[in-house]
Amino acid sequence: MTTPSRCRVPALVLLVSSLLGGCGGVASIGEDIGNAIGDGLICGLRNCTESSQLNLDEISPRFTATQAAGDNTVVISGSLGKSANLLTTVLMAPEESLQASVDGRADVRMSNPDGKRWDYTARLATSSTQPVVRVVFTRGGVRHVSEVTLPAAIAVLQPTGNPLLTRSGAALSVRLNQSTAATAFPTADGTCSRSDGSSFGLDGTSLVAQAEGNVLGGYRLDPAAVDASLTERSRSLNNNDTRTPAVTRCDMVVTWTQEVLGTTPATMNRHGVMRGRRTAAHALTYDARL
Repeated sequence: MTTPSRCRVPALVLLVSSLLGGCGGVASIGEDIGNAIGDGLICGLRNCTESSQLNLDEISPRFTATQAAGDNTVVISGSLGKSANLLTTVLMAPEESLQASVDGRADVRMSNPDGKRWDYTARLATSSTQPVVRVVFTRGGVRHVSEVTLPAAIAVLQPTGNPLLTRSGAALSVRLNQSTAATAFPTADGTCSRSDGSSFGLDGTSLVAQAEGNVLGGYRLDPAAVDASLTERSRSLNNNDTRTPAVTRCDMVVTWTQEVLGTTPATMNRHGVMRGRRTAAHALTYDARL
């Protein structure tokens, strides 16, 4: 059977790169082809769709405005989607734009850090206790505004320092300021090691916390639940193989997030979302050997 020519493209990239590597600017041909293939693969996974192919009411704004404890800036990030389909990314046309503002100040054009029209972000300074954030999508000269008022700031009152959580030990008590009202959720960032010496990153792994009903702003992280979340993350990075070596230790930062939902324009798809988040974090070491 003859192999389709498209299946030989990666080999062609390698061949062009190796043969033309000493030819000055010509070597960039292989790099350009490789980049095009990589971009195509990513857009294939994200099911990229040009906005020019969609009506306005098919486009969903999906943005989050986040302010961390002690930070005087709000980070707005997100993308455009299609209807309720979370696996589709809508690519803006050249004449369209995304802008953001905080507390009624002048709009700032959101940047496109990937350069591929996939994701957009902006970082804006604020001194408000509860900033009001807007994201504006402009098409045909008409502005379509999403807005959210961030919740009150949260702070970690307990624990302090770098607490140690062990598999056989007691749960870790966490206390946030009173405004959280048992509605915050934790995620973990950091690095973990396995029993075979390999390691993996957490990158915002969700943890399960139990609210302490008799302590305002109180939560606890139980070792078994933490271990289960870390193990699930470890296996997911190894093709979900149940034989993946056990997690032994994790050095992480646990971020607690309080979230509210804002409004999106009635002119756009009803499945859009505008989130407002306040976060606060603390260090944590988990040792499964103890």
